[in-house]
Amino acid sequence: MINLRATARPISRRKFMAGTAGAALASNFAAPGILAQTRAPIRLGNLNSFTGPVAYAAQNSLNGMNLYFDSVGGTVAGRKVEIIKEDDQFNPQVGLQKAKKLVESDKVDMLVGVQASNVALAVLNYAKQQKAFYVVSGAGTDAITWDRYPYLFRTSISAYQLSTPMANWVYDNLGKEIVTTASDYAGGRDVIAQFKGPYVARGGKVLKEIWPPLGTTDFSPYLIDIKSINPPVTYDFMPGADAIRFIQQYHEFGLKEKMPLTGFTIIDSLTMSALGKSAVGVISATTYTDTVDNPESKKFVADYHAKYNALPDIFSDYGYVAARAIDEALKMIDGNSSDKDKLAEAMAKVKFDAPRGPFRMDPVTHNPIEDIHICQVVENEGKVTSKVLTTFKDVQDPGKKIY
Repeated sequence: MINLRATARPISRRKFMAGTAGAALASNFAAPGILAQTRAPIRLGNLNSFTGPVAYAAQNSLNGMNLYFDSVGGTVAGRKVEIIKEDDQFNPQVGLQKAKKLVESDKVDMLVGVQASNVALAVLNYAKQQKAFYVVSGAGTDAITWDRYPYLFRTSISAYQLSTPMANWVYDNLGKEIVTTASDYAGGRDVIAQFKGPYVARGGKVLKEIWPPLGTTDFSPYLIDIKSINPPVTYDFMPGADAIRFIQQYHEFGLKEKMPLTGFTIIDSLTMSALGKSAVGVISATTYTDTVDNPESKKFVADYHAKYNALPDIFSDYGYVAARAIDEALKMIDGNSSDKDKLAEAMAKVKFDAPRGPFRMDPVTHNPIEDIHICQVVENEGKVTSKVLTTFKDVQDPGKKIY
């Protein structure tokens, strides 16, 4: 046995300091991964409508977000990702309460999500008061794009981006006169305004605007009105279960064969699953459907189906793209989420190929520049699916009110 005390030799203070400094320096370079794992987790406050008319959209968005973070090992720039989920119940006041909890009690690094436009706007005002970092991965109201709050970014769409291409496509392909129908809330009002502006500018005529309240179960009075007007085409927007009821009743009234039903993301995985062949023929503008033909979409479809035994939809893509945008931005700044100015600067530079197509952030409006797909529900080999009719490339929101 070696007697450590007997064999130890005294060393000078200079040698001791040099040795310990060298050892510390060596440990810093030798094990950066170990040091990185000791850093505090990135905390994301996922606020969305997990109950109410768009609950499926909120869950699919969260599924997409989880799928992406799982694919990168649950870490971003060496920091573990923690997602704290809160339900805004499609209610602005509830959304405010939950946002306050996430920011002030849970101390999240950023708020992410919000599908309902009315909730998104209420939370925006609170985020500005608190100087909170806010990534909208759902709501499409244009007021978000027009706001110049420096810590606000959107990774989904604006009403302008979907409605304007659709207005031009409908005018060129389906009719110069139209009736519009939309749920009477902030999102619905925005969608119709952004369709009506370019459609009328081209020479089109809106014969009537119809505004059913959210949660309408019987659309027959509105459909009778549409039938009496007999337009060549309609443009419609309702969220979630409202859309299913509207399309089903539109079909039952025999209108779909007489006047094509077009809309703003009115067809997705839920509506197609619920409606089946009743949805065939409906035409919708969207950022994503599982039949988008690119390598990223094919991998996304395969990975999503393997994890959830379902096909991804626009909302799944919303969550997936938001997660990747956050990852790409944080990697640029070594995960330093506490410096919001640097984080905002990095988010403004984010660019990558997404399942929906090429994605890049507009550094001025903090809204994505992306492709918009015009899709039609078709029956293919006995299955109801979505077919891309045409794609508008690199659609950019102007960041101000035009119409």
